[in-house]
Amino acid sequence: MAGLYIHIPFCRKKCPYCSFVSYEGRLDIINEYVCCLIREAEIVTGKGIADGLTFDSVYFGGGTPSLLPAGAISKLLDSLSSLLPLSPFKDKEISFECNPESVRKSLLTELAGAGINRVSLGVQDLTEKGLAILGRVHSVSSAKEAARLIRDFGFENFSIDIIYCLPGQDISMLELTLEQAFSLEPVHISAYELSVEGGTRLYDMVRKGKVLLQSDESRLHLTRFLEALLEDRGIYQYEISNFAEPGRQCSHNINYWKCGQYLGIGCGAVSYLNGTRYFNTPSLYRYMTMVKQGHVPVTEEERLDGEARFREAFVMWLRMTRGADLAAIKSRFGLDPLNYYGDLVERMCAIGLMVIEDDKKRLRLSNRGRYIANYVLSQFV
Repeated sequence: MAGLYIHIPFCRKKCPYCSFVSYEGRLDIINEYVCCLIREAEIVTGKGIADGLTFDSVYFGGGTPSLLPAGAISKLLDSLSSLLPLSPFKDKEISFECNPESVRKSLLTELAGAGINRVSLGVQDLTEKGLAILGRVHSVSSAKEAARLIRDFGFENFSIDIIYCLPGQDISMLELTLEQAFSLEPVHISAYELSVEGGTRLYDMVRKGKVLLQSDESRLHLTRFLEALLEDRGIYQYEISNFAEPGRQCSHNINYWKCGQYLGIGCGAVSYLNGTRYFNTPSLYRYMTMVKQGHVPVTEEERLDGEARFREAFVMWLRMTRGADLAAIKSRFGLDPLNYYGDLVERMCAIGLMVIEDDKKRLRLSNRGRYIANYVLSQFV
């Protein structure tokens, strides 16, 4: 399978922790940007970049896709369906990210009519204290109202995003967010530890001592609590930061973790095609100028040889709870991970950070290994 990602880089307000390509304001040029997305798809088609692929999933991310004006989503999907090799709508997952403050009945009516069948709501926290820490522009009540509207419109494949390990967050504060989250009736939850990325306002605040981050011990304590409570509610971990009811895993993201092919269109979007990673320019002005002039908006490429692709795929598969399918990786790359890594796998298993299962057909992180996944996975890069 292959995935299609569409980046919408507009936000009402840039959150202090956000390192994604997004621009505060600039809502006056969204319609022009949508035309540029369609133009990029025309260029991709004309140059044969997507030849041989069939896109089985579509994902609108950002930024804030729910800021798109009336008619833009239908126009965009109709155009992409005519230009790119998308599988029939009934056979694919089409995800759309929303922020609570921009969810409205007219938007949801258009999403349903356009064939969107999966909605992800970025609530991030469900306490007023947590939302203030994260600099979010919505309230707890508006997040609940947005979720109610989404469910009322029949979007059963409904996911929410939360961020935890906030400065000053304790178990009671996290528990309140999770209990509020369960009341929204999601079938999927993405739960990310707060990370500090260079170039963000949060990074500057931490560097200047204005924000004190959680200790490693506290982060582990909060993570264990979150995982246990989600499992108790029937929402099971299938990747380090992702949890779902059985059968509700996000197939678009699973394609990423299995290092499948994907095409990204839009300012700052990334593609991975035939072993090469392509990076669209993150400059909104340059992106729009390039596509208007008929150019592919790629400004950087990373070509991976066969061995590098094998190593990356092995590490990415290990992010998933079930781990790496060793036979599938060997068949795809011609390299046996157990032979290739040899003593390193044996050492990781001996100290309880990894587990070999199914008669040496599958290798996964242990629970302990998952808690220090960055360290474990870095050994295999």
